[in-house]
Parts: sequence; structure tokens; C-alpha cells
Amino acid sequence: MLQDKLLLIGASIGQVPLLKKARAKGIHVTVATVPGKYPCIEMADDVIFKDIYDRDGIVEEAKKRGITAVTSDQNDLMNPTVAYVAEKLCLPGNRFSTVMSYCNKNEFRDNCEKAGVPVPKHIAVDSSDFDFSLFDCPLPWIVKPADSQSSIGVQRIDTMDELKPALEFALSKSPTHSAIVEEYFFGHEIVCEGFINNGKYYLLAFADRKYFDLPDLLIPSQTVFPSTVDKKLLDKVVEYETKLAAYSDPSFAIVHSEYLINLESGEIRVVESALRGGGVYISSDLIPMCSGIDINEVLLNKALGHDVDVDAVFAERQDRASAYICFYLPDGIVESITGADELKALPFVRRAYIDDIKIGQRTEKMTYKGARKGPILIQGENREDLEQNIIMVQSLLDIKVRKDDGQTAGIVWG
Repeated sequence: MLQDKLLLIGASIGQVPLLKKARAKGIHVTVATVPGKYPCIEMADDVIFKDIYDRDGIVEEAKKRGITAVTSDQNDLMNPTVAYVAEKLCLPGNRFSTVMSYCNKNEFRDNCEKAGVPVPKHIAVDSSDFDFSLFDCPLPWIVKPADSQSSIGVQRIDTMDELKPALEFALSKSPTHSAIVEEYFFGHEIVCEGFINNGKYYLLAFADRKYFDLPDLLIPSQTVFPSTVDKKLLDKVVEYETKLAAYSDPSFAIVHSEYLINLESGEIRVVESALRGGGVYISSDLIPMCSGIDINEVLLNKALGHDVDVDAVFAERQDRASAYICFYLPDGIVESITGADELKALPFVRRAYIDDIKIGQRTEKMTYKGARKGPILIQGENREDLEQNIIMVQSLLDIKVRKDDGQTAGIVWG
């Protein structure tokens, strides 16, 4: 038999689980990436050094190498290129137009409305001098790029004086210089992880999302599976996900969605959705920990064109608990680190990405998701057990920072 040749789009940390899984199967792995300190470059069999937006260039290189499958995970920016390569080379995958309909926030919201899925009031904006006289929506508003990720360029505004600078910032972070302005819908945020196969939706798990208490910044501190929201409301979300999957009709994909639920009124709004697994190791680690389903294995086999009995896979879904927790450090110099080894030795800590914190290091100001420290991946038998495990982790790890004013401060968990 000829050896499968897999092309991974991107070489960052989010592609490592897929690469390891493919290599363990004896699959030849090529990654497409720009040069840099990306972990998959050293781990792959071959590298195509091209920007992920040079799609035709990647297609030509993939042809030369006899690529038989293409995929990626945990990153919005890679997925259009995955679909483009799959379409051009007639490989298993999604249509380019389908993936793009999820990546652009304005188009996604328009499609949600057509499918009967509720979204926040919104308007597409292409200029900081845009006329908002017809946008019938009271403040506060959320201003964000139409096609970025990781909360980059996202701001809440409470007055019209804040609008223009927020728009200028959002437009500057958009590859297409486009933005979206939408109502600030007050609600509890949940994460919904699922899988779509030939337009049919399968639920993996729900999680509650918690945020750092930072003015004007929307940066998650924790994602905790399972959610504590009432099952009737969660069932409504599944109904919406099912409608959207049927409307957009992807061939196959992990789907990561974020919803806001007003727990008093029961109103629901979808905020984001993407045809990829959740980042911060949600799809590769947290989903197998809480559901028992190795969804990256399913994704890889579908990309390879293998027969997968998706119904049988999901018939074995379990209900356990898992979470990532992150933290940040105040501005200053790291003075001491204690409890790291004890934390890593805990039986319920799956991984702890804290080795990049060094004594003498100057901390980075928290302005975007990538500035978070961690994550620490934790598991539990159920939500109550998991919460106790999180408390133990937070009590063990102690990092002291000497601020510029001479005062000492510690970890900020939320």
C-alpha cells in the first residue's frame, strides 16, 4: 500500500497533537508554514516554507509531494487554506466557501439569521467614519475585527466618544480592513463543542467560560466542562447548532461555538463559531478527558478518507469533567516560583504549561489572549470534584513579582 502523506497547515503548538497522532500511525507529515520557532517544523518529515495565505503556492508544492490528505485544528486562520487545498486537489474536506462563511463574522451572523439561529444585533463596518444613524441598538456595544481571532482588536464601548478609536483599532487588526459592531448582550457564556458529519450535528460537551476581571478586555481565564446551565437551555443550543450545521452543510469538521445565555429571560445568542476544535488544548485534551471521545482521531481519519462510523463513536460518549485554567502576572520582574513541581505531580493535572516562566524574567502586560500564562489542564470525575481540584492547584502554585514601585504581587487567577 502507498503511504499516506498528510499536509498540516500551520506549525504552531495547536498542530502538535495532530502531528504526533499521524506520525504514530506511520503517516508521512508535511507542514506548511513561514519560517520561525514553531514546534512542528522540527517534528515533521517535510516542510513547505510558504505563508498560509499563499494558497496557490501551497497547492503546487502539495502536488509535487503527492499529498493525500490535508487538515489543521485549533486555529481559525488555517482552515480556509485547508479547505482550498482540499478542493483544488480533490481531497476529503470542506468547501472553501463553507469555511469562509464561518470565518467572516458578518457573513456568519447573516447565515445564522437565515438558518433561524439568534445572534446579537449587528452591523458591518468598513470605515472609522461609518454612519451609525440607522443602527437601532442602545449602548454598550462590542467592536471587533470581522476576521481576526484570539480576542485581538475586540473592545467594549460604553460611550460614542469611544467608538472611533475602537473602530480604528479593530479595522487595523482585520486582514480585509472590515469590522463588526454589535450589541453587548448580557449573559452567561458557554462553550459548545461538537462534530459535524455530512451536515449532521453531534454534541461533544458544554463548558462554562470565566473571564479575567480586566477593564475593556475580554480574555478568558478558565473553560470548565461540563456546564452548570439548565439542560433545557443547553438543549436549545443543540437545536441551534443542528440548524446551522444543516444550513451550512460541512462535509466534516470539529465545530467550536460560543453562546451567551441570559439565565433570567432564557434568551440565547450565538457569539462565535468555527469549523475547528477549541484552542488551548480543548479539542486535543479537554474533550477526550470529559467525553471519552478522541475527536482528533476522528478528524484525522476523516481527512485521510477512512470510513468512520460517527454514530458508533458518539454512542460511547461519557460525562466527566475537565478544564483549562490560566493566569497572569502583574507588571514587573519574576522574583520567586514555588509549588510548580508539586502541581505537576498531582494525579488530576494532565499538563501544566508553566515552564516558560523564569526567575528574573520581565512579565508581559495582559492585552490579548496570548499573554495569558498556562494553561494548566485539570480533570475530575464530575464538576464538583473538578472545582476542588482547581482550588488545590491554585493554592499550590505561588509566583511572586517585584513591581516597578518596589511592591511585591502574586498570581492573578481571575
